[in-house]
Amino acid sequence: MQKIFLTLTTALLLSGCVHKMNVQQGNIIEQDKVSKLHAGMSEEEVKSLMGTPVLINTFKDNRVNYIYTNKPGYGAGAEKIVTLLFQGGRLKDISVTAEQPFGT
Repeated sequence: MQKIFLTLTTALLLSGCVHKMNVQQGNIIEQDKVSKLHAGMSEEEVKSLMGTPVLINTFKDNRVNYIYTNKPGYGAGAEKIVTLLFQGGRLKDISVTAEQPFGT
């Protein structure tokens, strides 16, 4: 009986001390690399600068999305997206979505 009480008390005390990890997913998007992107770059030049995108769109092979999400253990997370459009194997358009908060 005493062991059960001690075990339950310890479990209840430790349950309040749970550590939540920060979770980062996707491609880390650095502003200095994004600012080096320009129209006319080849797909290989873009990949050497930004890295291979984690998410590849199989339906639109002329569009590449670099997505980065950061969810801290406590608090709201943020997501940043860079969308690149290619035409004839060359970079045509760059769209950067500012960090969008999500969750709580």
